[in-house]
Amino acid sequence: MINGNLNSVFYLAKEIIPLMRKNHWGRMINFGFDRAESASGWLCRSAFASAKVGLVSLTKTLAMEEAANGITVNMVCPGDIIGDMKELDIHTSRERFDHNTPIGRSGTGEDIARIVAFLCHEDSDFITGSVISATGGKDVLTKHKD
Repeated sequence: MINGNLNSVFYLAKEIIPLMRKNHWGRMINFGFDRAESASGWLCRSAFASAKVGLVSLTKTLAMEEAANGITVNMVCPGDIIGDMKELDIHTSRERFDHNTPIGRSGTGEDIARIVAFLCHEDSDFITGSVISATGGKDVLTKHKD
């Protein structure tokens, strides 16, 4: 888990950042999970959680170190995008009501792809070191005792 979710990004960054520096331009986009930037313990998921939370710190550190080189580094944290919703488009999702999500629909792979496409664009150069949640509002829900 740690090799696949943290170490691999570290070693990939060591290989690609020098190439990006030569071009004085580059984009790194890492993937986390909902609330990775403020995660507490996660029962039975110690390796996954520690790798992804470590990736938050790596993302922010690389963003600071590489900003002057024209390189941005960000993290996208999808919420619950499950089952066939991973492959469906936003239009189809809008036709299916989801009462568990504040915006009323499930997230899709297209939702995440749109965020990634924007972060790769040259007009996103002011966004670096950010952890961007894409949850349809689920990340702002709080549970109340009745």
